[in-house]
Amino acid sequence: MFEIYCDSSFNEGEDSYIGCTVLRDGKQIHQSTTKVPDVPQNNLECELAALNFAVILSKIFSEGDRDITIYNDSTEAVKAFQKECQEIEKKLSGLNIDFEYIPREKMNQAIADSLSKKFPIFFLNVPTCEVESFSRREDILSDIAQKGRNILYLEKVEEKSTNKRTCYRLIIRTLDKILSDDRFYLIRKGGPGTQVKVAEEIRKDLSDPLVLSSLEAKGIRLENSYFLLTDETWGLRGTDNQTCSILPGSIRHRIICDEVDRSPQNLLRRAERFR
Repeated sequence: MFEIYCDSSFNEGEDSYIGCTVLRDGKQIHQSTTKVPDVPQNNLECELAALNFAVILSKIFSEGDRDITIYNDSTEAVKAFQKECQEIEKKLSGLNIDFEYIPREKMNQAIADSLSKKFPIFFLNVPTCEVESFSRREDILSDIAQKGRNILYLEKVEEKSTNKRTCYRLIIRTLDKILSDDRFYLIRKGGPGTQVKVAEEIRKDLSDPLVLSSLEAKGIRLENSYFLLTDETWGLRGTDNQTCSILPGSIRHRIICDEVDRSPQNLLRRAERFR
C-alpha cells in the first residue's frame, strides 16, 4: 500500500508552502515542505499545486508499487484531479493512481497540514489561540444565531490596494447586519508575516480605549465575539492548530474557521439554521 498525503497553506502577499508525507505499508518513508511555485492567487491554486507535487513524488518513491492513493483535504482540488486521472496515469507508465478527499483532522493529513506551515521564527513570539472548526459545532452556530454574537473578519479591498501595499477592511457584524466596516489597514507587501503584521495593527487598535469607545457608541462590544478566518487571513494559522488573532488577549473571544469553504457567507448560511 503506497499513500501520499498532501496539503498547502496559502499566504497572501508572501510565499505559500506545500506539505507532503509519503507512506509505504503504513510506514513513513518521506516528508517535505516545499514552496508553491509561481504566485498563487488563492487557496485552490495552492491545493492543485500540492496534488501536482504529490504526483511527482509518486514517480520518485513508488519503486515497485503500482497502486497509489493520493489524499488532499480540498474537495474541489481532488475532483479536478479525479477528472484528469486517466491522462495522468498515461504519463506514469502503468501506475494506478486514486485521488481521494480526506478531512484535515485525520492523522497523516494533519501531518501534511503541519508541514505546510512554514512561518518566520518571529511568529513563535506572537500570542496565539486555538482555532475551532464550526462546520460540525452546533454550539458555536447556535451561539452566533441565538445570542447575536459579533463576528469579525477581514476583507481585501482591491480598489485601495497597490503593487506595494495591500488594503484590508475590518468587518464587524452579527448574523443580521454589518455593524462596522469603516476601519481600513494598508500593509506593505513582502517581507515576513504580512498577515501577522495586519493582525498586530488591528490588535493595537482594539486595545485603544478611544477605538473601543467609538465601537461601543455603535453598540459594539467585543467580549465573547468570534474572529472568522477567511482566505485573507488563513496565513495566520501556525502549527498545532494555533492561530494569531486580531483581537487582544484581554478580550474573551474565539477563533473559528471552515476547512473547505472559508467565506463569511458559509458561516452565515450555517448559523441561519439555528435561529
